[in-house]
Amino acid sequence: MARVLVVDDDPRLVKVVRSLLRKHNHLVESVPNGELARQVLRRGDVDIALLDVNLPDVNGLSLVLQLREEGNDIPVILLTVRTEVHDQALGLRLGGDDYIAKPFDPEVLLARIEAVLRRSAGGVTRRAETTRGDVLEIPPVVIDLAARQVSKGGVPVRLAPMEYAVLEFLATNRGRAVSKEELMLHVWGTSRGVSRTLAEHISRLRRKLGDGLITTQTGYGYLIPSRPDDSAATGR
Repeated sequence: MARVLVVDDDPRLVKVVRSLLRKHNHLVESVPNGELARQVLRRGDVDIALLDVNLPDVNGLSLVLQLREEGNDIPVILLTVRTEVHDQALGLRLGGDDYIAKPFDPEVLLARIEAVLRRSAGGVTRRAETTRGDVLEIPPVVIDLAARQVSKGGVPVRLAPMEYAVLEFLATNRGRAVSKEELMLHVWGTSRGVSRTLAEHISRLRRKLGDGLITTQTGYGYLIPSRPDDSAATGR
């Protein structure tokens, strides 16, 4: 059971989402604007937020950016009628964990919510043979699996929950090319409609941790090489 905050000024949509989530034993709180959303999110007792981009008093993208700048890493799924790739990419770059266009299938929304919650809670399967204790070292990056913390050159790096989930799955499979489909299924629980989301998360990880950490296997997926000088990749 999770506490879900729905931030949307459309009462019909809120009613549908509330009914869906309560049917699956989640607690639901809803607010119609950004100012009330800020107040609720700063309480620290919400597990995930569904945030409409077009709020009456503030742009939802500005709100999620403000939360991230404050150090608030609560998972956020952005909801919007905008379907352009640029808008989706911007939402993810600013700190959203997923992006769903309206209208959406309620069951798809539920699957996305549950996938984000699983990753946020740290429920990631680890391959013991690739780890040394609870720490993975991929110089200059160090991943503390137990604490779900990442550093680069000794400096802590803040990752959103889904960014961490993508990184950890690739890192625990170090030396093996992981297909996009496998990665999407593992992190989001579906391979439908999240390919752009995955690409943006990879881009964000590269900006934060360095271009050379994750290599692209053209036409297939992604790889964290076994050795820093591994030349198996065919492109970024």
